Amino acid sequence: MRFTILLSASVIGLSGCASLNDLSKIKPEPTSVVAQEVTPIAPKWDEPAPEDLPTTDWVGSFSDGALTQLVSEALEANTNIRAAAASVDAALARADISAADRLPSVSASSNVSRSENAGSSAFSSTNLSGGVSASWEADLWGRIKDGVEASELEAAATTADYAGARLSIAGQVSQAWFDLIEARLLTELSERDVETQERALRLTQRRFEGGVTGSSDVRLARSSVANAQALQASRRQRLSSVTRGLEILLRRYPAEELQAAADLPTLPPLSGAATPGYVLRRRPDLLAAERRLQAQGLQIDVARKNLLPRLTLDGSGSAAAGGVKSLFNLDALVGSIAAGLTAPIFQGGRLKANIAQQEAILRQQLEGYAGTALGAYLEVENALDAEQRLYEREVALRTALQEAQEAENRLELRYTEGLATILQLLDAQSRRLSAEGQLIGARKERLSNRVRMHVALGGGLETNGGLGPYDVAGLAP
Repeated sequence: MRFTILLSASVIGLSGCASLNDLSKIKPEPTSVVAQEVTPIAPKWDEPAPEDLPTTDWVGSFSDGALTQLVSEALEANTNIRAAAASVDAALARADISAADRLPSVSASSNVSRSENAGSSAFSSTNLSGGVSASWEADLWGRIKDGVEASELEAAATTADYAGARLSIAGQVSQAWFDLIEARLLTELSERDVETQERALRLTQRRFEGGVTGSSDVRLARSSVANAQALQASRRQRLSSVTRGLEILLRRYPAEELQAAADLPTLPPLSGAATPGYVLRRRPDLLAAERRLQAQGLQIDVARKNLLPRLTLDGSGSAAAGGVKSLFNLDALVGSIAAGLTAPIFQGGRLKANIAQQEAILRQQLEGYAGTALGAYLEVENALDAEQRLYEREVALRTALQEAQEAENRLELRYTEGLATILQLLDAQSRRLSAEGQLIGARKERLSNRVRMHVALGGGLETNGGLGPYDVAGLAP
């Protein structure tokens, strides 16, 4: 992956005799920020599906109604989602504040004073005064316009952050839900394991009482029961922990109301993934970084234009009189209007240092953008690679489980007949339990990997029950 960054910026010297018709000659050229994507060596991750994703409704693609409901609940109640929504409101308010610089500022003032002579009330008087003042800066070089556009781009980036938070929470809830089902299945497996080991212990004790086997076999069977009980306690603890974690995401804690489904959902088929360019277009974190790059380019332009003269218009009107009626007398009104042209001459290098600072920030953001893009490609490629590997692992574990079950059944019968040792039986049971537990984990991991793929690809489009980035260009969820 290679990113070509083109930066161009210049400040042309000011001419003291420049007329208004020649303003374009002294206006600095706008900063150009171009992040040009160079196609990776192996751009073909998979054959693109018709919609560039296996499905746009990736949450609903798992055909799990409980999961869809939980994700919808989290998108409304999760604390991180609400905080991100508040950040969007704050960013939009900052954009409005910046836009206010385009308009004149108007303020009013009033004052009442009274003076009295200690010796005679005839010399007492009440004076009223009031005034209105206005100020407006003509945006000769587009400095204010650049500042407003930068604020709007920052708001767009914050909206993309909000979309990213929603996508992240949907992924976390999905992962936690699958973890919860896995924890339940493993706990149930441990319960069956304890029952199996206790049955083997009873059988061994009967054989010992009949003089068929020795006390060492009984002790081995008891040890196996204790190990199964220890594993059962550990898995019960994990089930409780995963339940609490999901409740935190849903803002339900400590309700203790969640019940896992009886089994993991069937993994939906994968018909295609996306192209590298799709990731750059859809991932919220990349969209946010891109808009912040554009905003930072405008901040450099603002810093350069601070070196140019500013034209301001100031107007004021005031009146002073001895009473309320005379205050509105035309003879009492005094007004003024003035235009001023100011230009920085010496500020100790502060303005030029600010330009250098803004340019350095842009370089920093460019590197961050490149790193984010590379990380996005890595996440998608890892998920795609894991699709096949995890499938192969699940197939192998199904075969291992089937063979282990057959071996366990045969050895249990042979042990009952006295043709096999307790060690052989315990080993067969251990292999079967290990294969069954690993198969549950493999099924869950394939579901989790599919979630990671959808999140890495940006989540698709917003549909009924689905989840995807908002229209960040329009700043509207």
